[in-house]
Amino acid sequence: MKRLSLFFLSALLLLALSSCGEAPGGSAATADMDDLQKTMLAADPTLAENITSITGSVDDAAHLFSYLSDLPYDKVENFLLSYSTKGAADEVAVIAVKNPEDVGEAANSLRRHVDQRKQLFQQYGPAEAARVEKAEIFTKDQYAVLLICDNSPAVKTAFENFLPAAE
Repeated sequence: MKRLSLFFLSALLLLALSSCGEAPGGSAATADMDDLQKTMLAADPTLAENITSITGSVDDAAHLFSYLSDLPYDKVENFLLSYSTKGAADEVAVIAVKNPEDVGEAANSLRRHVDQRKQLFQQYGPAEAARVEKAEIFTKDQYAVLLICDNSPAVKTAFENFLPAAE
C-alpha cells in the first residue's frame, strides 16, 4: 500500500512539474523589460540624452501603451518604450505578446504608429520626419521591435544578444 501511495504521489508530482512548461500556443517567459531597455539604450549613446522610458510594469501601463500601439492590451505580456522629450524622433520600443501568433499584428501596429509619427514630424520637424522614414521594425520570437535612432544596427544587435542571456 505504501509503494502504491508513493507511486501515485510521484506521478502527481511529475504531472505538476510538467505543467510548468510553455503552454501550446503560449509564450515563454519574457525578458526583463527594464534590463532589456537599459541594454538597448546603452548601445546608442545619443539615446541617453532627453529620453523618457517606461515599461509595462508602471501603474498606468495600458493607457501609456495606447500611445505606442492600437494592439488590444490583453494580447500584451509586457512592453518597453523609450522616446525623446525634446522634439526629436528617437524611439525604441519592444512589444512582447502573450501568444507568438500575435507578433505580426503587434508589428503592424508599430507600422501604424510610425505612419502617425511621420505625419506629425512632417508638420513641425521635417528633419526629424526624414529620420522617422528610416524607422526599423522587426520581429523575433514573441517580440515586435521599433527602432528610430542614429545607430539602429547597434541597438538591434544589443536586443538580439540580450535575448539568449534572458532565457
